[in-house]
Amino acid sequence: MTDSRSLAEPVRAELDADGLLVSADPPLMRLHRQSGGVDGGPLAVPQLADLCRLSKRLGMNLSRSVTAANEDSIVSMWVETQIGRDKNYGRLAIAITEWRESEAPVVDADSVQRQRDFDRLNGRGSIRTDASLRIMSIFLPGEPGIAADTVGRLFWDSFELLGRTTSSSMSELIAERQPIRSQKVRHVAGSRATYMITGQPLIDGSGLYSGYQFTLEREVAAVSDPASIPSSSTSSSPAKTGSGLIGDSLFGSQLGPALRQPLDKIIANAETISNQLVGPLRGNYSDYANDIAAAGRHLLSLVDDLSDLEAIERSNFSVASDDIDLVDLAHRTAGLLAVKSADHQIRIDLPSEDKTAPAKGEFRRVLQILVNLVGNAIRYSPDGSVIKIQVKAESDEVAITVSDQGDGIAIEDQSKIFEKFERLGRSGDGGSGLGLFISRRLAEAMDGSLSVESSPGKGTAFTLKLPARDA
Repeated sequence: MTDSRSLAEPVRAELDADGLLVSADPPLMRLHRQSGGVDGGPLAVPQLADLCRLSKRLGMNLSRSVTAANEDSIVSMWVETQIGRDKNYGRLAIAITEWRESEAPVVDADSVQRQRDFDRLNGRGSIRTDASLRIMSIFLPGEPGIAADTVGRLFWDSFELLGRTTSSSMSELIAERQPIRSQKVRHVAGSRATYMITGQPLIDGSGLYSGYQFTLEREVAAVSDPASIPSSSTSSSPAKTGSGLIGDSLFGSQLGPALRQPLDKIIANAETISNQLVGPLRGNYSDYANDIAAAGRHLLSLVDDLSDLEAIERSNFSVASDDIDLVDLAHRTAGLLAVKSADHQIRIDLPSEDKTAPAKGEFRRVLQILVNLVGNAIRYSPDGSVIKIQVKAESDEVAITVSDQGDGIAIEDQSKIFEKFERLGRSGDGGSGLGLFISRRLAEAMDGSLSVESSPGKGTAFTLKLPARDA
């Protein structure tokens, strides 16, 4: 369905000399906010912002068609720009004389939410800038209020480079419109967290440079004194022997990020080949590519597990105390694992979305625990079975239980499954043997607990308990 309107009165807006949105009529302001913009920040509708930059660069008033998207429609506009003169010099007026909305192609909202949750689970953030490197939109996990303080500011005012790379060398790469690869930066305000940042230059429909899209992966701070790690964490284990990478923090701070980047590329390229996006393949090449992607994902999960292992065994390890809802997190977990469960015809029975279960804990870490528990349940349950996720408030605690219909765990093995690298002899299941050990340690760090109830042939139930949120 199409809603076409030749407007009786143009939709107007005005940008100041720095490209900030001084004023906008309601339809455009709504589109600006839906694109991630904030009041008084840079114009966040990319296609419209590109036209405005071009008008200023050429020093000419322009009239042309612009197509953008809001939450559920494609918006086609006829836009006229007018460069300010005299007392309004440097400003730019926008007049939209035609506004046509058509139904957007069906987008799987669940898949969009899944991708956002994957980014949060993996501690990834994103930044989009304009051509002057002014931040237009930003998301950093664990910092929900960052947009209000950062959008509209220059990237260099909000982040500083660390390590061997200097801001001048990164500026040179940006000036040459080159990709940015694995640079370490620190947010100068708020949490002052450090991130590994990568970026790609953006090119608009006219072939002109229009800014950068950055991806940020949060780093865990390195331990300067290996002796500060408790003696219990330095006992002999496969992760500590030989190279000593875990003990001296080399893995999480250097090797982990160095391994993730090539593994991400291997997975992405293998999936491109498997999906035959670059053309048809001969014979079983698509299957080979699937195997490569699966092996890459397995290695990537092992890198993540080893990084987490290093982090939780530090004497100064701590977690955030967020206000979370375990019902919401249960649904997010099921969304993240929807494809995996569907592959095995396994149904995940969830608590009603109308219910709430407010608790205290770090959002990303609780999601990590639940993804591990439900992922294990899928792995060890028969095809066509049901996994139940139940939430229950218990005085000053909130409990979430993941129950499966698998083979169960013998009583004598139930304590072993929380040990490092313990898989009860299941060497071919694709796991690292670290998930439950890490999950229990994370639960305890959030003043909670993780327990198991099971018996052979009757399935397994894991229960995570966290402190209830104060009313």
